[in-house]
Amino acid sequence: MTSKRHAIAPIPRVSQALDVSALPLPPKHMDASPRSNGFWGMAVFLVTDTVIFLLLLVANIYLRRYSQGPAQGALDPGTTIWFSLGLWASSGALVLADSFRKQAKVSGILYIVTAALGFVFLYGQAQEYIKLNAQGATVDADLFFTGFYTLTGLHGLHVAFGALALLVTGVLRFRGLLDGRREGFTAALGLYWHFVDAVWVVLFLLLYVWGGP
Repeated sequence: MTSKRHAIAPIPRVSQALDVSALPLPPKHMDASPRSNGFWGMAVFLVTDTVIFLLLLVANIYLRRYSQGPAQGALDPGTTIWFSLGLWASSGALVLADSFRKQAKVSGILYIVTAALGFVFLYGQAQEYIKLNAQGATVDADLFFTGFYTLTGLHGLHVAFGALALLVTGVLRFRGLLDGRREGFTAALGLYWHFVDAVWVVLFLLLYVWGGP
């Protein structure tokens, strides 16, 4: 008997089987968004945050009708406005920090200045809390101050978190350790900080200026 040898076809290499160069390119309308995923993730988070602040504001406005304690008269908007101006000015410093992002040291210093203004605001808020408590305007004094401490305290936590993040960002950028690949992070942080400043505009007007329903 004669045996026939069958030729075995060569097995294609993995690089040939997975040749991605032959795949078609995605259409232009599928190009990546000019905004990073971090930016849009922060935007979604801030939408939910806005709902929380709105619910607390509505509750505070409603409960003011039943306030029987020292209420709004114990607040000192003339002093608070100075710390508020510092917080609002920090948004301008942050815009400058972003515009000078190609100059690492200048941008880093401006980030640190932005954080410092946030910490100054927190210092002013702490001094206000101490003064109010000395006057008997505690969190359980009446319904107005229950809402007041809840709203300003929640906002203060946002300021503290943002100021710490800005401080770290400023140090990293000043030392040249924050390159263009982290632009999505800084964009998200900037959006967060501007949101915090905008929220305080609303809180200041409703809690310190507006006399209530």
